[in-house]
Amino acid sequence: MNTLFNKFSLSFGRMRSDIEIPGSPERCLARFVAEDKDGNLWLVEKLKEAQANWRNTVGTLLTDLWNENVPFIHAPAQSTDGQTVVIHNDVPYQMTPFIIGTNLPRPAYCADKERGRAIGEFITSLQAAGKNIVTPTCSTPSLPEYVAKIVSTITKHRPDMASQLKTILPHLDTFFAEQDSIPLALAHGDCHPLNIVWQDKDIAGVIDWEFTGEKIVLYDAANCIGCVGIEHPNWLINGLVPELIATLYTKNEAFAANIHQLVPTILALRFAWLSEWLRKNDTEMQELELDYMRLIIRGREEIERFWKQRYMKG
Repeated sequence: MNTLFNKFSLSFGRMRSDIEIPGSPERCLARFVAEDKDGNLWLVEKLKEAQANWRNTVGTLLTDLWNENVPFIHAPAQSTDGQTVVIHNDVPYQMTPFIIGTNLPRPAYCADKERGRAIGEFITSLQAAGKNIVTPTCSTPSLPEYVAKIVSTITKHRPDMASQLKTILPHLDTFFAEQDSIPLALAHGDCHPLNIVWQDKDIAGVIDWEFTGEKIVLYDAANCIGCVGIEHPNWLINGLVPELIATLYTKNEAFAANIHQLVPTILALRFAWLSEWLRKNDTEMQELELDYMRLIIRGREEIERFWKQRYMKG
């Protein structure tokens, strides 16, 4: 462990197995928290070889964002030659500051307007900073391409589910036809409340940047809204979500100009979650996801009306 820390110009202190790690454990081979001799905590991730280049790119992005003073960004450790991934015992490793937060109360957090404002301000700051730095090529395909790929797989392996999608997919046609006209902006790529480290109702850090890159300006907000709404549909029109939308509408001109495509963006991004439930063979969540998509479609006008009542207040 001393050698690994030295490669990042740090001095190893002790392991911290007493600390619980948030975020997905599937995004690396292994991970743990360690403390350096100055008392700073680090999340140490052992990576797959195929991850190394992209993780180094993401690490460079986070360093650039930190230098741009984007709030809630914590730059990873660097080697003497400026790399954020090093090879140790023939395996790539990355170390990022570990931020201790408070537990997110589920589903009570959905009612917190303060969290909605904080997320909206983070997205706005991230997109603004993205204009001043070199941003990585998008790590994921466009939404039309991604949805088409998932639908093709479902058609081949789950014809029963494919028949249910026939009533859902037409509601994406106009959005997909117009998507190229929606401006791109730097996105976190998996923005939702569980990928945020909270200190009470304030943001302390944002984790799991695996899917970052330039995406349509609605992307991060849509993903976050979809994740909150699936806790219970009432949260699509109450609490965190309307406040998030109002914050972005007021502070982000590109978001405001394309807000009419927000619901279809949410719907399209739910296909990523449907794919996840298929991968995990979670039939209960598959059915819930399909029901959720249908609810979004049926309730679109009402949802948009509630949002407008909030964001037009300023």
